Amino acid sequence: MEKHLLEEHILKLEKSLLQPEVRQSAEKISELLSDNFTEFCSSGRVYEYKRGDIIDSRKETNIPDWKIKDFSIDIIAGDVILAKYKIIKHSKLDKKVYSLRSSIWKCIKGKWKMIFHQGTITDKL
Repeated sequence: MEKHLLEEHILKLEKSLLQPEVRQSAEKISELLSDNFTEFCSSGRVYEYKRGDIIDSRKETNIPDWKIKDFSIDIIAGDVILAKYKIIKHSKLDKKVYSLRSSIWKCIKGKWKMIFHQGTITDKL
């Protein structure tokens, strides 16, 4: 797959992980995260994925608005991608929160799955 098409595909997958209907579905999450997924959270916590986990269990109306900026990928190997981008998270109750993001995606049995993610809070982008 050409790099620009691969970049569009990985961006689409990253955006899907921000959607409430995906974040609250163990089935949809398992399609996107590898069984050995690890996240270094912006809070400083380390999260180890377990099959059946969901990312967000809140059933509230204050759904954050996420804006991805400056998205790019680096092809580490034919089946491994490093995605780098910035996010502005804004909700009705919160002020804007800015973070730098990186994810490692691996093609496993023909499907791209995230194996690692890190979010780092920053003052501005």
